[in-house]
Amino acid sequence: MGETKFITAEIGVLPEGWKLIDIKSIADRNQKHSFIDGDWIEAKYIENNGIRLIQTGNIGIGHFIEKETKKYISEKTFHELNCKEVKPGDILICRLAAPIGRACIAPDLGTKAITAVDVVILKVNQNEYSREYINYYLNFEKTLQRMESFASGSTRQRISRTNLGNVLIAIPPLAEQRKIAAILSSVDEAIEKTKAIIEQTEKVKKGLMQQLLTKGIGHTKFKKTEIGEIPEEWEVVKINDIFERVTRNNDFKDNYPVLTISAKEGFVDQKERFNRVIAGKSLEKYVLLHKGEFAYNRGNSKSYPFGVTYKLNDFEKGLVPFVYFSFRKRNNIECNLDFYQYYFLSHKLDRQLRKIITSSARQDGLMNISADEFFNLLIPFPPKSEQEEIAKYIESVGKRIKRERKKFELLNLVKKALMQVLLTGKVRVKVEDEVMSQ
Repeated sequence: MGETKFITAEIGVLPEGWKLIDIKSIADRNQKHSFIDGDWIEAKYIENNGIRLIQTGNIGIGHFIEKETKKYISEKTFHELNCKEVKPGDILICRLAAPIGRACIAPDLGTKAITAVDVVILKVNQNEYSREYINYYLNFEKTLQRMESFASGSTRQRISRTNLGNVLIAIPPLAEQRKIAAILSSVDEAIEKTKAIIEQTEKVKKGLMQQLLTKGIGHTKFKKTEIGEIPEEWEVVKINDIFERVTRNNDFKDNYPVLTISAKEGFVDQKERFNRVIAGKSLEKYVLLHKGEFAYNRGNSKSYPFGVTYKLNDFEKGLVPFVYFSFRKRNNIECNLDFYQYYFLSHKLDRQLRKIITSSARQDGLMNISADEFFNLLIPFPPKSEQEEIAKYIESVGKRIKRERKKFELLNLVKKALMQVLLTGKVRVKVEDEVMSQ
């Protein structure tokens, strides 16, 4: 086939033979409620079972997000309010951020379903359009940007159904739509498989940590202690017996990164995380932490309700807030720091921390415990050789998770790049033994 000719269209350059269609015109007018908002459901109508209410939070960027908490209405309410039924295969487009206009194909939830008023139901005319292609195009970065440009609202930005319906999308011939969708779908399958491997391996790691950090390796005799049942050969010590508090603030340099502790990521540079340094630097407010040293964040979070302790790994030095408890291994102690990093991340200190809060009537959810209280917390002290072996086992699983996460990130980059070239026609696909290329 010869070189593809391009034409200038309202949304950019497109291959000759493609057309621009507004979203509302993709709807199958032979079906009832083919392009319409969902229903306004007041709290008084919500039930624990019945007809499923699909909410805005269920609409992901290209995929349906299942939540633990589900809402329903009764069949009676469905008829009284004259609700619109969502069928499997309908495209659901969210008129709210983030981002505005994101869409997914409704799955079969095993029950009758409706959706919220800020979600548009689109039933695609499948004689002319591939709903899978339409779904990909709706979630295309450039489409989402156009959606956002049509949004309005003083308190919460949203796009009206009228404006959403007027958004233009580029449509190739049906066979090409299906082929593009098939290519992108194959990448999505690889992404989902990788995600499943990550989730399963994380469960394995969590189970391994629970087992090894309390039962050790190969032990048959155990003893009851203040921190639970542990092998007979292990000791129970205070954090202060192994670690000493770091309060240094000398050797201060402006080029040291200011670090904060993220429950998911560990130490992160405030500049990279927030695009600015949150607090002004001063010797009184920061402690200089060296690689391999620890800090305990007394702040509260959903992921770590009793704070979180991390070892500095990715930075040689960094400044951390003085409100953190910073500490390092005592010179006369032989131990494996990775073992204790895993122990601190395992939530095994939670019971002791909870007891401190309860006994001191600190019910505000903040972990403003004193340094003495923290450093007097009890931790196990296995033989160093066993600490190293346990850390090695856990790290081996952690390395697999890291490999799969890198693969996951790469696949998402591949998908993004493919969408950029396939949904604009810059690269054409092979359809019925005919290669379509630029």
